[in-house]
Amino acid sequence: MSSTFSNKLRALLTVLGIVIGILSVITIVSIGKGGQSAILGELEKLGINGINIKIKSGDILSKDTLKIEDANNIKKYIPQIETAAPVFNGFGVVKHNNRNREAFIWGVDREFRNIFSLQVLHGRLINETDTRSSRNVVVIDNILAKKLFHRENAVGRTLKLTSKKTSVMLTVIGIVKSSNEVFEDIFGEQIPTFIYMPITTIQKIYNTDSVDQISIKVDHQENLDDVGIKVVKFLERRHHNKDKYYVENMMRQKEQINKVTNILTFIVGAVGAISLIVGGIGIMNIMLVTVKERTREIGIRKALGARKKDILMQFLVEAVILTITGGIIGVLTGVLSSWLISCFSGLPLSISVFTILTALVFSVFIGLVFGVYPAKKAANLDPIEALRYE
Repeated sequence: MSSTFSNKLRALLTVLGIVIGILSVITIVSIGKGGQSAILGELEKLGINGINIKIKSGDILSKDTLKIEDANNIKKYIPQIETAAPVFNGFGVVKHNNRNREAFIWGVDREFRNIFSLQVLHGRLINETDTRSSRNVVVIDNILAKKLFHRENAVGRTLKLTSKKTSVMLTVIGIVKSSNEVFEDIFGEQIPTFIYMPITTIQKIYNTDSVDQISIKVDHQENLDDVGIKVVKFLERRHHNKDKYYVENMMRQKEQINKVTNILTFIVGAVGAISLIVGGIGIMNIMLVTVKERTREIGIRKALGARKKDILMQFLVEAVILTITGGIIGVLTGVLSSWLISCFSGLPLSISVFTILTALVFSVFIGLVFGVYPAKKAANLDPIEALRYE
């Protein structure tokens, strides 16, 4: 054992591959799980216990388009529906003085707040009066407020929205917590912001009375599919058409995102684990060198009665200790690395105990696998030849 660790630099370089491998696996899995938690957390704010009704692309007539009245009627005639909110989506640029930002526009009414979780920091959300009067008001997030006005509480300030070659001045009535705050630090202004305004106001800008979707909150998750079928049939009867609408099940979307992120995390983590194999090869290398350096010692031990299995176990244990040492250092640096990335990126810290234990067990396995050949070589040395070795 002392011979293996006598050359500290060589031992350190040997376990470095194990350290890097476990560091990579823990950090990658932590980032993947943290990103997954952030994405699913934002998705849950959009109403997991709900569905979205949208119109199919293709040959669509004016009578087929969804209207605000459809949302009101759906809630009246289908008892499992708690809330139905019409939504109009647009895209534009918001500007104040010489500062501007691209923005996704959500045209909504007062029912929107009952489906989508928005945390109000200052002011208020869109109400019935805003929608009925088509007021030129807007709700923005705290990051956009700081970007345009250099202050979070920008209630009462005005900005210019340009969309579809039409510009309109809007008064800020509310500030909400940004849903992209986690990714803002990473991607910056490459991700457009979200703004919320009365659906009737954005309809005037786009010169239409249709809506892009109807977002529905259902009383129980078990009723999502059943309610979706009922809503589509109701709309088909009301619009006198067939096969024009489809349902987005938010719970299914969550499950799909969860599945995709798990697969991606596993694949990237597996790539990181390849360096553990490289570390195992390093372990084999140093054990072969150690066997050669200790040939005479092995001969003496055999002459004194040491059996093959004693020599075999000695070198296997030394190989495992090397990998465990690298494993422990890798775990510590991996946890530290994950914590630092979480602090600087804003992603939730998600360190899996299962991942840590798996990495440690795998490092022991690597030590056993790559330590077997050198150990067998040592155990099979002829004691007479070993004693003659200089």
